[in-house]
Amino acid sequence: MKKVQFFILLETVIFTMAFFDILANEGARAILLFAVLLLLIRYLIGGKGVDFLLVSSSGLIFLVFMLNPYFIFGMLLISVYMIINFFSRYEKKNQYTHILLDNQSLEARREKTQWFGNQDHTKDQYGFEDINIIRLFGNDIVDLDEGVLVGRDNIVVIRKTFGRTKVLVPIDVEVSLSASSLYGRVRFLNLSFWDLRNESFSISSPGYKESHKRVKIVVNCLFGDVEVIRV
Repeated sequence: MKKVQFFILLETVIFTMAFFDILANEGARAILLFAVLLLLIRYLIGGKGVDFLLVSSSGLIFLVFMLNPYFIFGMLLISVYMIINFFSRYEKKNQYTHILLDNQSLEARREKTQWFGNQDHTKDQYGFEDINIIRLFGNDIVDLDEGVLVGRDNIVVIRKTFGRTKVLVPIDVEVSLSASSLYGRVRFLNLSFWDLRNESFSISSPGYKESHKRVKIVVNCLFGDVEVIRV
């Protein structure tokens, strides 16, 4: 929300500068006053709908603003913001993953590691200690809500260079978190947050040691935030 407010403030400043720059320019000011005069004449003669006066005045106003460098910069900034926001929403739709934990034995398999981007684990099923995500760049959401976490520890290991990590834990599962980061922030179960500056951090929910339904999460990254929440 703060980013949106900052963007609106920035656009307001740019368009205000464009307006004052137009008023300061004698030619642009004359064209703008002529366009306003055409609108006034249209109003006095009782013009309705789309007519010559309306089209002419609108075209002159559009021309005045489109020739102003501040207005052009503001419009380009809006276009870039919309493109970035579109791809950000698209990535969020594609990065959501469901990782299933169960106690069934798995056959050995080999697969290439995807170092960049947001890896899709939707079709993957992992055994009790078989979650191991390696990433150079990318954001990850690990959803354990559909997992079977009983009888033993289940371990999630995530190693990356840059990117955010969010783990969704069922309300009846206890959790232990170990995180290390050069620069990042840790949020744990909506209780509090801690800033990490080249530090290691560990914390457990109150009933972790006694519970038979629990998960251990290990996250190592250079730059990135870690968040563990209940669902």
